[in-house]
Amino acid sequence: RIAMRDYALNRAAFHEEANQPSIVRRLLRNWKARRRVANLQNFDDHMLADIGVTREDVQWAQGQPLTVNAALALEERAFKRGHDASFR
Repeated sequence: RIAMRDYALNRAAFHEEANQPSIVRRLLRNWKARRRVANLQNFDDHMLADIGVTREDVQWAQGQPLTVNAALALEERAFKRGHDASFR
């Protein structure tokens, strides 16, 4: 009975790992996201404000390690700031 439980747990862990992108794929995805975030530097401050971020947010996102998706980190930071501001 214990062996069957261990088998089921190991099988679930294997499937979870199999559905995760490889580290190389993840780093490539994060590098592409960082390039998209870098393009935001070309926007003026009014355009950045329209999408809910500041120039400092963009610079912060670009400084994140490559293991972090800069676009998602920027989005989360902007959402959190907007969410926090709505409760003031």
